[in-house]
Amino acid sequence: MLILLLMALTGACSSPEKTENRPLPTRVDPTTWPTALFLTENAPPAPFGEVDFSTIDRNLAQHQGWAYTVNGVFDGTLDASGEAVHGEFTVRVEGDEPGQKRRVVLQAQGRAFLPHDALLKLEGVRWSNDYYIVDVNGACTVDLGGREIGSAVADLSAGELIGGVTRAVPTGHRQEIAGLAAWQYTFAPEAVRLPAVARYPESQVQLEADLWIAPQINAAVRYEVTAQVSRVHLLWADRNGSTVTGTLYLRYELDVSALDALPNISVPHGC
Repeated sequence: MLILLLMALTGACSSPEKTENRPLPTRVDPTTWPTALFLTENAPPAPFGEVDFSTIDRNLAQHQGWAYTVNGVFDGTLDASGEAVHGEFTVRVEGDEPGQKRRVVLQAQGRAFLPHDALLKLEGVRWSNDYYIVDVNGACTVDLGGREIGSAVADLSAGELIGGVTRAVPTGHRQEIAGLAAWQYTFAPEAVRLPAVARYPESQVQLEADLWIAPQINAAVRYEVTAQVSRVHLLWADRNGSTVTGTLYLRYELDVSALDALPNISVPHGC
């Protein structure tokens, strides 16, 4: 079962390029972008007049240590039967750049995201080129040299779950987040990547999104997406099963307190 789930993870994170590149219908409207005067008076420092965060966790490798969390919730129905369906997941990712270490803790449940309703809980650790995976029962799988499928968990990233924005410009709105000056950014529909959603010709996706960038650390500190989806598959759900319709909520949150602090990443207990 663990191997099947890991194969599902790998497949979900490598969706066809034509799907990712298809423009998303979205409520983000370029015609409501801020006026030049307002933006000039409230602009972020150069060169942050336009940013590319196509993978929302990009630039974190510039820091010695880092951590973030991605959460997701879905409520809706199965299109085939009209049956209510739910899903939720949490992913915590930590990185130690000098030590070439990475740790991912994934917990998910619900048929909206998985091929079954059981609880999935996995811990994946990358130690240089070696991988260690611990399942919900505490059983460890060792993948020395990364020749098998250990990277499916230990290399899972926010960019593969929540995606990002290829081109965004500031709205002129600013707030302090975890002690950092952060600016809100807006973007056109075609700039959005949402790999958590597998779309088909009959699918519909409408979204609202909120993106905050902290120029001081050259990183996204918060990114939230609320999507109304119809006739889609989500994340690791069975692609041969029914599509779903409902509301998907995704949130990326950078742990600012963990920046440049080396996390304690070790080979998992029992491996």
